[in-house]
Amino acid sequence: MNRLFHYTSLSGILGVLRSRSLWATHAYYLNDASEFFHGLDFAKQVAGGILMEDDYLEAFGWAIRHGLESVTADDLYVASFSEKADLLSQWRGYCPPGAGLCLGFEFDCLEEFCQSRGYRLEQCIYEHDQQIQQVESLVTQCFERFPKPAFARSDYEKLNSKGQVNANIDYRLCTSEGPDKPQADAAVDWLCAEISKLAPLFKNEGFHEESEWRIVAKEPRELVQFRASSSYLAPYIELEMLSGVAVSALREVIVGPNPNQHRCESSIKMLLDSFGLGNVEVKVSPLP
Repeated sequence: MNRLFHYTSLSGILGVLRSRSLWATHAYYLNDASEFFHGLDFAKQVAGGILMEDDYLEAFGWAIRHGLESVTADDLYVASFSEKADLLSQWRGYCPPGAGLCLGFEFDCLEEFCQSRGYRLEQCIYEHDQQIQQVESLVTQCFERFPKPAFARSDYEKLNSKGQVNANIDYRLCTSEGPDKPQADAAVDWLCAEISKLAPLFKNEGFHEESEWRIVAKEPRELVQFRASSSYLAPYIELEMLSGVAVSALREVIVGPNPNQHRCESSIKMLLDSFGLGNVEVKVSPLP
């Protein structure tokens, strides 16, 4: 894959070029915030239910369920892209009627930008089974960091009921109040942080056509700014991916369905020239 595409408006491209940046919006203030909350709740539910029936690891299961109750998306910002250019559903969903643009960015430039700042460029996950596998993988990694029970599983299973109950109590006290608490807390904190970064990538299977990728910026370096939405102020950050060595990241602009398509095409070329981006290819969508 060579490019990812960002659908925007005519005013959107003006903002992109003037700031040499793409905006990443706080996860709570995305156009469809319920999407993020669904992903977060789903991830919590899967992670919390994995060990419900395993008495041997009861203390670990309790610790992660308790920890996940406090997971939030504080300081988490998201910018969206699609693998697909000139997609009708994207024009309809993310652009004003008759005034949409599709900006094509070089994938390698986006990836390099994210790596330089510790951000993630990840493909959204649509399949339910794959979402479950991702969460289960994180829980497994968390357990590798978590203090282990004093008894091996085979020895634990040889204990009578009272012995197993006492072993469970000792394990739980040791990890929640005793000497193993710092290690246990660190493992659960790691899981919670990873879950909060994974949740924005979970999308309903019905949206698979979008083939969406997202930049996920946790605790970003950039200054948090605010823009007016229809009924609230949306926090965002500017990802300066069109300045310095990354100026070549923008490779093409597609003019969407538009009653003045060719005049729009001409004006976009003039705009790009004025910013020293005359080498960016401008195309016109054939969609009516």
